[in-house]
Amino acid sequence: MLRRMPLAACISLAAALTVAAYAPAAAQSQSGTGADERSRIATAPPEAAVTETSRSEAVAPAETAPPETMAPVPSEQPAANPAEPSAPPAQSATPAPTETPAPAETAAPVPRIVEVDPVVAQVRQQLATARIGDATAAERAALKAFYAERSAAIWVTSEGFTDRARHAMAEIAKADDWGLQASAFTLPTLPPANRSPAALADAEIKLSFAVLEYARHARGGRLDPAQVSRNFDQKVTLRDPKVVLDTVAGLDTPGSYLRALHPQHPQFELLRQALLKARAGAGKPEVKTDVVVMIPDGPALKVGMEHADVSLVRERLKLSARPGEEDIYDAQVQAAVADFQRKNGIKPDGVLGSRTRAALNGNEKSPPAFGSDEQRLIVNMERWRWMPEDMGEFHVWDNIPEYTGRVIKSGQQIHQFRIIVGRVETQTAIFSANMRYVIFGPEWGVPDSIKVKELLPYLRPAADSGGGGLFGFGGGGVVSDTRVLERHNLRVSLNGRPIDASQIDWSTVDIRKYAFIQPTGAGNVLGAVKFRFPNKHDIYMHDTPQRELFDKSVRTFSHGCVRVQNPGRFAEVLLEEDKGWSAARVRDMMAKGGNVEVTLTKQIPVHIAYFTTVASEDGQVRSFPDIYGHDKRVASALAGRPMPLEPVQSLDPESQSLVEGAPSKQAVKEARRSKRYDPKQEDLFSALFGN
Repeated sequence: MLRRMPLAACISLAAALTVAAYAPAAAQSQSGTGADERSRIATAPPEAAVTETSRSEAVAPAETAPPETMAPVPSEQPAANPAEPSAPPAQSATPAPTETPAPAETAAPVPRIVEVDPVVAQVRQQLATARIGDATAAERAALKAFYAERSAAIWVTSEGFTDRARHAMAEIAKADDWGLQASAFTLPTLPPANRSPAALADAEIKLSFAVLEYARHARGGRLDPAQVSRNFDQKVTLRDPKVVLDTVAGLDTPGSYLRALHPQHPQFELLRQALLKARAGAGKPEVKTDVVVMIPDGPALKVGMEHADVSLVRERLKLSARPGEEDIYDAQVQAAVADFQRKNGIKPDGVLGSRTRAALNGNEKSPPAFGSDEQRLIVNMERWRWMPEDMGEFHVWDNIPEYTGRVIKSGQQIHQFRIIVGRVETQTAIFSANMRYVIFGPEWGVPDSIKVKELLPYLRPAADSGGGGLFGFGGGGVVSDTRVLERHNLRVSLNGRPIDASQIDWSTVDIRKYAFIQPTGAGNVLGAVKFRFPNKHDIYMHDTPQRELFDKSVRTFSHGCVRVQNPGRFAEVLLEEDKGWSAARVRDMMAKGGNVEVTLTKQIPVHIAYFTTVASEDGQVRSFPDIYGHDKRVASALAGRPMPLEPVQSLDPESQSLVEGAPSKQAVKEARRSKRYDPKQEDLFSALFGN
C-alpha cells in the first residue's frame, strides 16, 4: 500500500520532470542562438536590406523547430497496485478531456540581408542632400530611384573607374563631333591619393548625370523649340532617364548606346560629316603669346565666398583687389566671370564651376563664329533632333527656305515641286501632321483674320447710305459698298442664312460672326485641288490661280498656307499610292470639281520643315537664305545669348482659336477705319487671298 507523499515532494518531482522535458530546447537555443540572430536581422537598418545570395545564406540561422504542445507530464512512479485503494482526488473525479496537439506553425521567412556598399551608401546620402548640376527634376528622381535599387556602383570600384565608365566617358568627350559641346558635360576625375567612399560616390554621381545630360542633348533637349520661336510646333522625344540608367548599367559598351541616341536620319549624318570636314579645313595651329594663369580643379565659388583660387581668377581676368581681399569672391569677380561665360557660350551665372575653370584654362573650344559654315551646320543638325524619329515610309516633305516640296517613298524622292510659303509677317509654322483628305474643286471660307484685316476696311458706308437700320440692317437704301465681295465672288451668310451684305452697316457688327464663302470655280483662290492635313494652325497645301509667282526666286507670298506648283501631278502621285488610282481618273476628278472630298485610306505624314543647309552624299553642301531668321535665334539660344526679336506677325489664318491668336477688339476697331475700294488695285488680290 502506497504511502501518501508529502505535498512539497510532489511539487519538487513535477518541477524536475518539467526541466527534463525542456532540456533539448534549451540546448538548441545555446548552440544556435537562433532567437537572438532573428532579432538582430529583423532590426537591421534599411540600407542593409539588399539581396545578395551568398551573404544572406551565411547570415540566415537554421530553422527553429516548431513549438511543442504543453501536454501533461507522465508520472515516473511505479504503477499503482489495483488491490490497494488510491488517495482521494482533490477535485472532481471527471476525467479531463484529452488535448489535441496544435498543428506546427510555419516559420516566417527570414529576410536576406547584405552589407551596404559604402560607395552606394554615400551616393544615396549625397543625392538626398546635394544639388546635381543642371539636372532636371525627372533626372534627379531617376538617379535617386536607380541607386535605391542598386547594391553596387556601376562606374567606380576601389581600384578606380570601371571599363564601362571609361567607354562612356570616351564617347561623351567626343560630343563636339556630333554638333554638341563636350565642355557642357562635367566628367569626373579620381586622384590616386583619394579613393575614399565619398570621393568615389562623387565620381559615380557626376558620371551618371553626365550620361543623362548627354542622352537629353542627343535627343534635342538642349532647347525647347517653342521657346525659340512661336512658329516651332515641335516636340522633342526624350528618353526616360531611369530607362537610360538601367540600360547603360547592363552594357559593357555604354558609349555605343549613347551614340545611337542621335538622329538616325541620313541627312543628319551627312551634315555631321560636313561639319567634321569644315572643322578639319578650318583647323589652324593657335599661336599663344601670353602665359595663361591656370585655375586648378576646386569647388564651385560664388559671391561672398573666400578661397585661394579667387586670386588666380583675378590674375587671369586682370582684376584688381584691395589689400587683404584678393581671395574674396566679390561682385566685381562675379561680373567678370559672367562676362567671360557669356563670351564663351557658357550659362552666365557668375559662378566659378568646373566648366568655367576649364574654359579659363583654355581647355574648352570657342563656340563657332556667328554666320559661319560651322555654326550653320550645327544649327541645322539641332533642328533635325526635333524632327519625328519615324518620318513615314511614304511622306511629304516641304522645306520652307528652299521653297521646295518633295514626295519620299522608301527613302527615295519620287516627286519634287516648287512651293510658295508664308510672308515674314505671316510665317508658315514648322510642324508635322497627317494628310487625310484631298478635295477637288474646293470652296474657300475666309478666315477671321482676313475678314478683319483685309475685308472690313473696304466694306465702307455707301455714298447714298441713309444709315443703318435695326441690328445693322439697312432701312431701305444701300448701306455698304460691297464691290470687294462682288469682284471676288464672296457669298455672305449668318448662321447658315444668306445675307445681303450691302444692307449691313459693317461698322456696327462683328464681322467675325459672318461666313464669307467663295464657291468652287476657276476664280477660287484655292484653285482646283486642296490637300488637308488637320492641324491647329489651319495650314494646308493647295493650288492657286497665281501660277506666275512660282517663277520668282523668293516665294514668300502667302498668309501661311503652302501653295503647290502643278497640284494635279501631286494629287496623282498621292492617290496612286493610296488608292491605286490612274492619272486619268485624278484628272477627271479635277475637271469635275464640285467640292468633292476624298478621304485617304492611309494617312500620309506631311513634314513642314525649316532647313537652310542640305548636304548630299557626294559631300556637297547647299545653303538657302534664313528667310524667317530661325538660324539666328537657334544659334543665339545654343550660345546662351539673347535671341533676336521675332518679326511682329499680322493677323493670320493660322491662329483662329478664341484663346490665342484671334483678332482682338482693338484690331477690329482699327480695321473699321474705312478705305476706298479701287477695282484696279491688283495687289489686293494677293493680300486678300494670299493664304
